[in-house]
Amino acid sequence: MLESRSIEGDEVHAKLKAEIEKPERAHLWVPADAIEFTPRVLPRVFGDGRALFALATINQRPAYWVIRACSTWGSGLDRGDAPGPDFAEFTDEILTDLEEAFGNGRCGYSGESLFYPKSERSCDCEECQDDYVAAWPEVDGCGGCSWSRIDWPEGFEVVPHPLSGMGNLLAPPPPPQTRAAVQEGNGHE
Repeated sequence: MLESRSIEGDEVHAKLKAEIEKPERAHLWVPADAIEFTPRVLPRVFGDGRALFALATINQRPAYWVIRACSTWGSGLDRGDAPGPDFAEFTDEILTDLEEAFGNGRCGYSGESLFYPKSERSCDCEECQDDYVAAWPEVDGCGGCSWSRIDWPEGFEVVPHPLSGMGNLLAPPPPPQTRAAVQEGNGHE
């Protein structure tokens, strides 16, 4: 099981969400096919949360979600040198977390896409026969996903990633001061 924590009360996460979740226009292959979307930040933090990854499903590219992950995780060519596991090991669980946070754009019974209108769905279940049409940021995980490291936005204290030229890391928090250091700083012995 992938260990994660809630973002409740996490000021770094709130600031990240404010910086990331802004409308943007992007294209996958050619500018004429550009789409407008707002990237979304998964409301979970994995491990120390110092690394950022963009994750896009194959059916929804170039739209993406931002995942706050552990700085020890490997990805791609650096996975063999990473002290932690490879991001790829967790994509199924992360997609499930995305579905729980933003909704599943697939029928739970047949797997039919809910991004198409009812007239184009072949499943006869209640969910597929509803007039509802799914929309971003609901997840269409059919066909898999792709991911990459990304940099933290400006305004965050960062350090270079030791394994990759892509995707800096949030600077580690300063070590907690000992009682003696605090007293020494206050002129007490």
